[in-house]
Amino acid sequence: MICNNCGNTLESFNRFCPKCGAPAPPQYQAPSPGSSPYTPPGTPMMGGPMGPTPRKSSCGKIILIVVIVLVLLGMGIAAAVYFGYRYAEKTSKSSAAYTVAVTALKENPEVRDKMGEITDTGFPIGAFSQNSDGSGDAAFTMSVHGSKETGRYSVELKRRNGVWKLESGNVRLSNGDIIQVADRSMNYGTPVNSNSNTNTPENLTPGKTTSGKTISGGVLNGKAISLPQPAYPPIARQAHAAGTVVVQVTIDENGDVISASAVSGHPLLRAAAVAAARGAKFSPTKLSGKPVKVSGVITYNFTLE
Repeated sequence: MICNNCGNTLESFNRFCPKCGAPAPPQYQAPSPGSSPYTPPGTPMMGGPMGPTPRKSSCGKIILIVVIVLVLLGMGIAAAVYFGYRYAEKTSKSSAAYTVAVTALKENPEVRDKMGEITDTGFPIGAFSQNSDGSGDAAFTMSVHGSKETGRYSVELKRRNGVWKLESGNVRLSNGDIIQVADRSMNYGTPVNSNSNTNTPENLTPGKTTSGKTISGGVLNGKAISLPQPAYPPIARQAHAAGTVVVQVTIDENGDVISASAVSGHPLLRAAAVAAARGAKFSPTKLSGKPVKVSGVITYNFTLE
């Protein structure tokens, strides 16, 4: 080895050049006493031993598996909640108590005036019980949507002898107004009081003039030329709804029914009775030789076979 400063030849144990005193080149410096000579790590190309292979951590895989399991579990719970809600809603809306409440809502004149046609109802939230002896109670609230307005419908019903009757019900509109659909004094589902705006069989007297050229004819069943019988609604039969429905009708000078509305009877039977009454036909009624209109009632008896 050669000194980089003066070119003097150096021995392997020389740390400094004996001629000029310059440090020996690093690659040629002798190892200090007590130290082991430097051995470069072996490589595959040089035939030396391979270094230890680093171990891959399994923590990442475990976290990934846990995340996948949680996602699948969350999707399963969401699906169960969704389909459970749909099933509960379908079951509630197919019950007789719900049908009675919604029928009363849709038939209420003030509801039709302020809310328009009822287009949708929400999930009924509340308590419901139905006993084998024909009794039961129900109280629930639900959202209602009409073509003009939306609101919240709250009702209470009682079941006696297998028939649901609306005890009380009101709609709170989004603007704060409250519509009274029914209360306990109305005895919903039975004949209305005599002081109501519609006439009942008790205060309709044949031959009594009501207003102008319209006379009151009382009970008109026996005076009809043709009196179609109403079809028994399947939902009413399922709910064991029965009894008498009284329909107020107005007959024109030709003997045709020009208006019909149910004034009493079970809510599930009223629509069928009104539809049948509209198809009735009567002989023209004359007063002093002149045709006149007649106001009266037609009664229909619904009996479960």
